[in-house]
Amino acid sequence: MELYKGKYWNVIFGVWCQDHPGYCIIGNDKESLSDLEPEAWKELGKLENELERVCKKLFGATMFNFCCLMNNAYRDDEKPMVHYHFVPRYKEPLILFNKKYVDRHFGYNFWKWDLSRFKSQKDPYTEDERKQIFEMMKQEFNKENNLSV
Repeated sequence: MELYKGKYWNVIFGVWCQDHPGYCIIGNDKESLSDLEPEAWKELGKLENELERVCKKLFGATMFNFCCLMNNAYRDDEKPMVHYHFVPRYKEPLILFNKKYVDRHFGYNFWKWDLSRFKSQKDPYTEDERKQIFEMMKQEFNKENNLSV
């Protein structure tokens, strides 16, 4: 589900899984970070700031993991596309839809734990609840930062 589409970047809300509420992918069609224009870097900075603001306001996120790895494309012989994973992290429990969400591995690399089905963070939300999270973010997104669309 598209949260934002700009000149250089689009933001896709992770409707398939919200094991970290507010999780999104920020992507474009470039194959390498060195292909990005200076204006693309500026837009990326604004997007990251806006996503942080939204997740702090709506969900009380404490901090954020922001990473660009692109390993899978090279491993799987696919065309790489520059993208970042935006992962809100929560020091305190989050109550949303009468459910208690706990970031079990706050302060640690979330992907280290995601590889284990026993230790991975569980997504407590239904498909409808994930869509509601998207709508909450969509309504709040870009209220203060005037990102050009």
